[in-house]
Amino acid sequence: GAPADPAPKSIGLAPADLAAALARDLSEGRYILTGNLTSSLFADDCRFVDPNNAVDGLSRYRQALGFLFEPTRSQLDNVHVRVVAAGSGRATIEATYVASGELKLPWRPKISPWSGKISYNVSPVTGLVVAQTDVWNITRFDAIRQTFTPGSTSRR
Repeated sequence: GAPADPAPKSIGLAPADLAAALARDLSEGRYILTGNLTSSLFADDCRFVDPNNAVDGLSRYRQALGFLFEPTRSQLDNVHVRVVAAGSGRATIEATYVASGELKLPWRPKISPWSGKISYNVSPVTGLVVAQTDVWNITRFDAIRQTFTPGSTSRR
């Protein structure tokens, strides 16, 4: 399995508090571009899925994100997070955003703004995120095509 994160987990957070913390991580940490997230909100074996990848494990997800986008040249805007289902069963939290950025590849491809919607499945036992599924308004093919389109090679 994936190595455990040493930070203690935020067990038993109310869905609204979890949603607020995720909103902070998206707005301030831009974690889907940087990997800079509050690990105590996620189960160590959380499954992260987007149109291009599926990653099992929090540490592997954070590591993968660290290699992807150039943080100083990437944006995450129009973040909205809300609890869409809560109660006796599993809570679900939904987030929407608009992102764009530059990939950390030698030819510095720029990824045009895209809209995304993240669904977070929350464990009814721990209150931690156990699955994150990100859906985009661009096709998987379009995302990959942009990866092979050179951006600006000049550095600031």
